[in-house]
Amino acid sequence: MKKSSLLAIAILATLCLSSAVLAGEMSTAGLYVDGKYIKNEDNEILMLRGANRPGTEYSCVQYAKIFDGPYDAAHVHEIRNWKINVLRVPLNEDCWLGTNGPPESFYFGEQYRESIKKYVDMITSNNVAVIVDLHWASHNGTLATEQVAMPNNKNSITFWGQVADTFKSNSRVIFDLYNEPFPYGNTWDSEDAWQCWKDGTKCDVDNVTGMQQMVDAIRETGAKNIILLSGIQYATSFTRFIEYIPFDPLKQLGAALHSYDFNYCRSKGCWDVYLRPIYESYPLVATETGQKDCLYDFLLDFLHYCDKNSIHYLAWSWLTGDCNIPSLIQDYMGTPSNFGKGYKHHLDVLGNGEEPWWSDSFDMYNDKLTHWVDNWSTGDNIVNATAQTYAGKYSIQFTPSAEKSLHLMCWDCIKNQVHKSLEFWIHGGASGNQNLKLDLLKLQADKTNNIAQSYDLSNIAGGPIPPNKWVKVVVDLTTLPRQDSYDGFWLKADTDQPDIYVDSITVRAINEPPPDDFESSALRLPSPNTLIVFLFSILYLLF
Repeated sequence: MKKSSLLAIAILATLCLSSAVLAGEMSTAGLYVDGKYIKNEDNEILMLRGANRPGTEYSCVQYAKIFDGPYDAAHVHEIRNWKINVLRVPLNEDCWLGTNGPPESFYFGEQYRESIKKYVDMITSNNVAVIVDLHWASHNGTLATEQVAMPNNKNSITFWGQVADTFKSNSRVIFDLYNEPFPYGNTWDSEDAWQCWKDGTKCDVDNVTGMQQMVDAIRETGAKNIILLSGIQYATSFTRFIEYIPFDPLKQLGAALHSYDFNYCRSKGCWDVYLRPIYESYPLVATETGQKDCLYDFLLDFLHYCDKNSIHYLAWSWLTGDCNIPSLIQDYMGTPSNFGKGYKHHLDVLGNGEEPWWSDSFDMYNDKLTHWVDNWSTGDNIVNATAQTYAGKYSIQFTPSAEKSLHLMCWDCIKNQVHKSLEFWIHGGASGNQNLKLDLLKLQADKTNNIAQSYDLSNIAGGPIPPNKWVKVVVDLTTLPRQDSYDGFWLKADTDQPDIYVDSITVRAINEPPPDDFESSALRLPSPNTLIVFLFSILYLLF
């Protein structure tokens, strides 16, 4: 075969690698909202699963550059190796507009806009959707160097008009109006906060604009792209979202959620209450999710919930650094951090057309209070005690006193139809023989608790709590009404008593699957250079 023919084949191979859609992938072009779903140009329901790519919101005001880390095609290729089909690119209002800061430069103003457009176009040409969000906005004419409560009424509308006009012909681009609104501070359910959020009135800060004005600015450009709206309280509360959602003549709106292990609402029972009304009516995109302890237990629980309820998600973040940022990667070759290992494995399994491993068993305490529970205790307690431990480094130390409790609250988490037992280990300290009650609880609307089931602890611990020894406590749920569920439990005494220690608190499922070996069998996309060398080798052998 002639060299020219070989060259032509090599060029063709390279073009194939950079084509929009690879075999087995769904197209991310032509994205639109249809009811509660996001669909593509082929009218297929598309689930967005991806990552945040920080840097473009802060580098231009902190480091005199645009990007933090690589931004070339090889970088996008490594991201795609994780089976990611969407990236979120946070933007800085002033860097885009060239306002409130330094003169126009290679990282500020026109060059920033051109660089962002090229970057987004490169990503989307690889069949990866892009969510662009207004991450940092100016406040009262000062340079945008941090997150502020609401976008401003001077430049934020101009920003969205320009961004929409720039990307309106790219159907793989989604607009995320504002990263984390927090009018009235850390308010979960304030009517004034929602009014401010919608149209910029009744606000606790001056010179702001609402979501409706920014939706209007986008639609006035002729852009038909999907628009996402974050809830209040830093994109975590959606209590009045349906009541206050802006009007969009194209009906192309969705909700943007930020879900972390430190949020108020961070477990299934809470999600069922506050998120279900949203995802049953609109596309819900968790534009940020993660946890700060370098683990991935919360993350996998949340992803399981998302997969079961058609919620889209993007982990924070594709950025090197400590995993507690949280960072998904150790380097830009895509080596996962410990936190990232959980996410990558989950995406790998989904990419293989399989269902990720899941168990209805969960820990309430395993060296930490997990995301399933809130500590509502009224008695003195230490959740990272070291004097006595059954497993790991810590246990819970509790000082029983009259009518004071060790109270672990969870949202409808213990279900007799699903779970067979509540189990934990208890230690009586040097004294032992403490006399305690264990009560299973039902949370009422006024945040008080009704006792649904009550036990003398000695009866379920096999006798009095011994000194200087760990004993296992098992509450048998199979003997209780099958339809009942509980919002946690407390340990409570009638009199002052010596300290006890509690460790390894688990709610055990009736049906327990075999443990996950956590070994991914995913196929990794080979690099373009590897494929070209491989093709040349085959051609050499053949000809």
